[in-house]
Amino acid sequence: MRAELLDLLACPACAADLRLEVDVAEGDEAMEGHLECTRCDARYPLVRGVPRMNTSMEGLENVARTFGYEWKAHHRGEMEEETVFGRTVEEDWLYFLEGTGLTEPEVQGATVLDGGCGSGRLTRQIGAHGAGRVVGVDVNEAVDEAFAASRDQDNVHIIQGNVFELPFSGGAFDVVWSNGVIHHTPDAARGHASLSRVVKPGGRLYVWVYAKRWNPFRFVKDVLDALRVTRLPEPVLLRLSRVFAVLSLGLLAVYRAIRSLPGLRPTTVWGKRTVRPRERHELELTWFDALSPEHDSRHTEDEVIGWFRREGFEEISALEEPKVGVRGTAPAAKSS
Repeated sequence: MRAELLDLLACPACAADLRLEVDVAEGDEAMEGHLECTRCDARYPLVRGVPRMNTSMEGLENVARTFGYEWKAHHRGEMEEETVFGRTVEEDWLYFLEGTGLTEPEVQGATVLDGGCGSGRLTRQIGAHGAGRVVGVDVNEAVDEAFAASRDQDNVHIIQGNVFELPFSGGAFDVVWSNGVIHHTPDAARGHASLSRVVKPGGRLYVWVYAKRWNPFRFVKDVLDALRVTRLPEPVLLRLSRVFAVLSLGLLAVYRAIRSLPGLRPTTVWGKRTVRPRERHELELTWFDALSPEHDSRHTEDEVIGWFRREGFEEISALEEPKVGVRGTAPAAKSS
């Protein structure tokens, strides 16, 4: 952790400023120590360079465990190495620009939050494209791998914390990005409200959540949930995901052949995405990501737009695909 991160941080318990007590440092990076609230008695350990600021974890314990397993396995190269969910690094960056509605020059110098940073790959990309400061926050222990991978980027910071109790001052960020995160909590609307709190007046918020429509991965999860199969330990679910990935390759080959026939060729963005080539490792990660979470709520576009309206956002718009991806601009008068 670098000291300049203190400008953005606030005590999750009482929203007061924090002071940093350093026990071990490596250059300008504090590696061990703690953060201490200037108002209440709260203390947050700094371990291996990452502030550990998880509070109010009710309903999130299993979320932290399963996603920690997923992203640690990804960093070990066990699930998808060159891409993440089929996206290359450049495709990730283009999706970030499309989702936020920003141009690359508008990102440069901005303070950006990657709310639910997962592998940390996009967090690093945002930093590499000139953001003034980018903070990746996630609830699970895989933040250690994300931190290690970003050590050479002075403008990238990693924190362990959760979306319900974000450890930041109100209105701290010009841009807040949260892709595929809040639907894995017990209350996605509450997660959206928490993200909204840390957007600066005039800043941008983008969220993507599962759409309330048929999807083969989530259909299988619903069936296996009913059979209690998804309660199996994560290593077993990973082996099951590998079996499903191999089966999926065959089914997808048949599906693509059918959709290539005259009159059946897909014309929508969503339809074209369903027939794209997919690799086994991508499908393994996708299946594990579908099967393992305890929470996976699904939402309509109108519902998510309603969350933005309740928080006073303006210029609200939804992406055609992926659904449901919505962005909005915090009003100039938005209070922190």
